[in-house]
Amino acid sequence: MAANWLLLDGSSLMFRAFFGIPVGTFKAPDGQPVNAVRGFLDMLARLVSDRKPKALVVATDEDWRPAFRVKVIASYKTARLERGAMPAELQPQEPIIWAILNAIGVEVMGAAGFEAEDVIASLLPKITGTVEIVTGDRD
Repeated sequence: MAANWLLLDGSSLMFRAFFGIPVGTFKAPDGQPVNAVRGFLDMLARLVSDRKPKALVVATDEDWRPAFRVKVIASYKTARLERGAMPAELQPQEPIIWAILNAIGVEVMGAAGFEAEDVIASLLPKITGTVEIVTGDRD
């Protein structure tokens, strides 16, 4: 049975799309890499086609290392501090992905100071029916 709701951790899927398709494989007419855009949209199309949800929400990280979490676990995502939060080639692709989702009517939600999984967790008590959560995160 298909889930009524499909909740996606958009930020983690965006990173997977970026690292899953080499930079330079797909470029916009101006030469800007769009590998993450292509990969994300391909994943989304496959998920919707396979799962056939009645509702879809894409949650985003508005803070990839929230202060409240670092206060509890000082080492939270410290490896990212050393290598940088987001690769330079991915940064301009993020707003393109969210804009495309908005343009096609997909709800994109984020909350200042929180990660996508926090947004997803806050939605669960408000949802009736079955839910499937899709994320690439392992934490």
